[in-house]
Amino acid sequence: MIKAQTIEIVNAVSSGQCVVLEAIWTGTLAVGFGTLKPDDQLRARFAQIFEFKDGLIWRQRNYDCFEAW
Repeated sequence: MIKAQTIEIVNAVSSGQCVVLEAIWTGTLAVGFGTLKPDDQLRARFAQIFEFKDGLIWRQRNYDCFEAW
């Protein structure tokens, strides 16, 4: 359904073993659905929280907010 996508990192903050990213995702549709046509774009803002343990990602949480279609 998605023929292309990009992720733009807007902000990054770290504290101890935790990193928080703010990102904007844009996806370009390969096929239409509902009122959307091929090549229309979907956008969402994400907050992603990564917790590290022993140098590896231990836990991850994502919170998203999609723009209206």
